[in-house]
Amino acid sequence: MRADLARHLAALLASVLLVLGLSAAPFLAAPAHAEEPRYATLTVTELTPSSVTSAGEDEVKVRGRLTNTFDRPINNLQFRLQRGPLVRTAVALRTSLMAPPSSFAVQTAPQTMDQTLAPGESAEFELTAPVSGPEGLQIDTTGVYPLQITASGVPESGGAVQLAQSRTQLPVVSLPADARRAAEFTGAAGDGSDSRLGRDGSLAPDTSAPAALTMIWPLAAAPQLAPGVLGGGTEPVRLISDQLAASLAPQGRLGAQLEALEKVREGVDSRVAETLCVAVDPDLLVTVHGMTLGYEVSDDPADPTSGSSPGTGQEAATDWLAKLRAIADDLCITALPFAQAGLDSLATIDDAGLSTVAVTGASDIVDALLDVESLRGIAIPAVGTLSEAGRTVLSTHDLQAAVASSSLEPERPDEAGRYRSGPVALQSYEVPISAALGAAGTAPVVPSILPSWQQPTLNDESAVTRRQAAVAALAFPMLTVPDSENGDGPGPLTGRSAFVMPPTYWSPTVDDAMSLLNAADLLLASGTAEPLSLRTLSEQLPAASNAAKLVTPGDVEPLVAQGFPISAADAAMVRSNQGVTGALEGSLVRSPNVTATPQSYLAPLREDALRAIATPQSQTLEQTRAARSMRITAVTTTLDRMKQSVALLDPGGRYTLASERSPLLLIVRNDLALPIRVQMDIEAPDALNVGDVGVQEIPPLGTRQIQIPTRASTSERATVEISMLTSTGVPLSEPISLSIYSNAYGKPLFWITIAAGVALVLLTARRLWHRFRGEPDPADEDRPEPDADSLRVASAPYAERVERAREQPEAPLPPPTSDREDDS
Repeated sequence: MRADLARHLAALLASVLLVLGLSAAPFLAAPAHAEEPRYATLTVTELTPSSVTSAGEDEVKVRGRLTNTFDRPINNLQFRLQRGPLVRTAVALRTSLMAPPSSFAVQTAPQTMDQTLAPGESAEFELTAPVSGPEGLQIDTTGVYPLQITASGVPESGGAVQLAQSRTQLPVVSLPADARRAAEFTGAAGDGSDSRLGRDGSLAPDTSAPAALTMIWPLAAAPQLAPGVLGGGTEPVRLISDQLAASLAPQGRLGAQLEALEKVREGVDSRVAETLCVAVDPDLLVTVHGMTLGYEVSDDPADPTSGSSPGTGQEAATDWLAKLRAIADDLCITALPFAQAGLDSLATIDDAGLSTVAVTGASDIVDALLDVESLRGIAIPAVGTLSEAGRTVLSTHDLQAAVASSSLEPERPDEAGRYRSGPVALQSYEVPISAALGAAGTAPVVPSILPSWQQPTLNDESAVTRRQAAVAALAFPMLTVPDSENGDGPGPLTGRSAFVMPPTYWSPTVDDAMSLLNAADLLLASGTAEPLSLRTLSEQLPAASNAAKLVTPGDVEPLVAQGFPISAADAAMVRSNQGVTGALEGSLVRSPNVTATPQSYLAPLREDALRAIATPQSQTLEQTRAARSMRITAVTTTLDRMKQSVALLDPGGRYTLASERSPLLLIVRNDLALPIRVQMDIEAPDALNVGDVGVQEIPPLGTRQIQIPTRASTSERATVEISMLTSTGVPLSEPISLSIYSNAYGKPLFWITIAAGVALVLLTARRLWHRFRGEPDPADEDRPEPDADSLRVASAPYAERVERAREQPEAPLPPPTSDREDDS
């Protein structure tokens, strides 16, 4: 018995092993990652309604286009709508678009198209499905739902396959009448039924806890001004490219945003305008203002003196700036950090003046160029994260309120999403919502602090589906009650706050912008949201008391989360350049003939340092480092050029003084656009005493002769080294070396002269002594006595002596006499 059982078990085991071996063989032979063929692309061209409301129809309509990208015809085309589960967290706004197909469990009946699609051919399709009911999407409550549009078919000589899909999301603010729900209506409160359910089966919006809606509308662009160009109108405005001209045009990225804002200003509900605040990058305004004056495009941005070509966007810049000024008169305006400078980089550089320009001086620039009074007192960091170093930068400049995203770890959630970190109060916002808004538009932008596992692929999504997902993300915080209120766990970081912060460089089209603004209008009108202006928020924010730690967002590289902070070596270069710039500014003098001031003349070099630490949105670390190095090097080059522009003209190496006290004459050339004050540093030997001429002012674009007092005590050659510095101590140009010669004979000549004088006095005294005593001078003892003829000539009148001298030329001319009788 046991033997039979053992035989049966052995045979069964052998059969199982044989089956397993045979079934495993195909898998072992197959490639590990067989790439599935790409059959078609599906493009959604229309989805209505954008938001489901009780005032609309109880159906969702989708129109689109299917294109055969396979190498064979496709038959039996079918289209259907599928729905995923209700989105309950902000993170799910992005991850639900990446979920496996099985998560879209609710499916509508397929709609068949009796058409064969040849390779490369396209076909239009239309889908309609009820919002509620078993034949539709089966939606019975408000919130945000993932949608999938699926196309399937049968390629020639093949079986049925899924051809393509597209995903988006549908916000449900309220639900229209529905007979099935109407049957559930009891009219009684507190019986467990939904109090929002109407007699006709409609479902009203949830207005029990309206979310506070504040929308930031960033206007910014990556730095475009070429580095190392001096300002104040002394040099032509130069850009690194002409891309901004296209962006400012009416159909460009920045032009389209202004068109949408103009519509807000003119016609959208005033409550939407109340929630909105336009955050402007001052660097963008400086660049556009420069373009309105006429500009050039540099051939080599790394070389401030390279060739250039005329820019094409002067008219577009003028129109754009005029529109923004008109909008600024009616809407809230605030300033972003200058050039999106990273706070961590500012902390590393540790230059108080530079930080002031970036943080608090940004508002001054916005006010000056837009002629408005911008909202101050709240900082909007470029990345959305805040470190302790960045917080110190803010608090040092008396900024006690800021905006932060996922860089917070609170002790307990706050229903307004407001927290305190040391001296700075923080308003939080959801990064996935920012990512959804950034995904809309002509050039989708992904926030750098969004983890990769939360970012769906957007390559196959149309402008309509990306726009629809952005609308759903905007509505999410107003339609979703936090889990903590249902007792399902801790609430979200932002609580019931709907602070909306798109990526800085987002690119919504006019249609995108209007869809978002119309959605905001709908949510406010429904009562699910209430407007909260940024001004009111910034006034309330300092009262925040819930403590929160500053942390690096999980699954994000620390360097990325901090906005690619500048390296120590580059920071040292920036500090050095800023020191030289400040010293040069202190030595320059304003000229009545030049409109530029020392501040405006050198302001671009300070701003270039901020552009060098701009926070990138899509660049890699290597690209960021290369751009940063290019800007820092260009500024260094310009500062060196400025120092060489003020120089001593070398007289040729040899200089001769006319006398021992002759001055040394030097000529100083100044090729700068402003006067500059300089001083001389002269090294000379002891034999040549050189005086100090003090500080001298050299006129712009000209020369000046300087007389340096000297005193030579020897006629020997003296080598003099002359250096020139600004009045603030910056070395200028190259020192010159002169070989100076003097006609002075020095101390030996002095003593010889003294000895000769003493001898003359003694000899004269001796002669007088003998004359007074009536004695002949011993010096005359060897002199011969005059003969009679000599005595007669000596006593003759002067005229006779002159006549005699003429007759005898060899005879010396007699000296004149003062005897008047002889003259007569």
